[in-house]
Amino acid sequence: MNEDFKLKNIFDKYRENKNSHVYLVETNSIENAINDIKRLIIEINLLSSNDIKQLVENDTLPTLSIIGPKNQEIVTEDVEKIIIMLQKIPVITKENYFIIYNAEKLNKKSGNQMLKIIEEPDTEMLGFFVCNSVDSIMPTISSRCQSISLTYDISESFDDDLLNDAKCYLELIHNKCQISVNKEYVEKYKDINSFVKFVDCLIYLEKNYIDKQTNFDIIKKENEVLKMMYNLSLKVYKNCNINLLLDRFVIEVSRL
Repeated sequence: MNEDFKLKNIFDKYRENKNSHVYLVETNSIENAINDIKRLIIEINLLSSNDIKQLVENDTLPTLSIIGPKNQEIVTEDVEKIIIMLQKIPVITKENYFIIYNAEKLNKKSGNQMLKIIEEPDTEMLGFFVCNSVDSIMPTISSRCQSISLTYDISESFDDDLLNDAKCYLELIHNKCQISVNKEYVEKYKDINSFVKFVDCLIYLEKNYIDKQTNFDIIKKENEVLKMMYNLSLKVYKNCNINLLLDRFVIEVSRL
């Protein structure tokens, strides 16, 4: 197996029968994390069937369910499909698998449904809740999972203008800027999707900033800033007033 495989440690423990059956995956790239989890499932079943790789890559493996949010929420109907799959005895793979991405968008009902199945599984299974921040996951779920972190170099997904804007804004945030600075950024990133990309870039830069710190107090403070950035990304779809969200963000950061 290639050493660049992010889940190699889990695979090694799996072969030693020391694996957890449910993982909470915090990552800066949902897409890359899902692809690595798929690679793990392929590696686990590599000797079972030559068709496994193709089925996993084409999202047609009957013992693998992958769901995410619809209209910014993971709906009960999709969770029910996972539960039905997990109740069936796996045939062509060693166990059943599920991946729930953007898992912070599980609502209370769908979250409680998943909680019951991971507490009392009917069959052998291996599951993954994938999110940008473990702090945004239902505590009842996170407490029953083994947490892991998958970090990727996503700098190539941001163009130079976006990176420059995010760097400038981050510097302003660290220097206790006033809400008046938001006007320029709100105007430039008023489209929701472009604003989310802007916040993703802020999160990427903030994580890099935290990684370079050695002072515990600074790290603690900047982790709070990072949580606020994640909240920005989550709230924008519920409240499309970007100006209001950014103003509130600046005020909250200034209070730290």
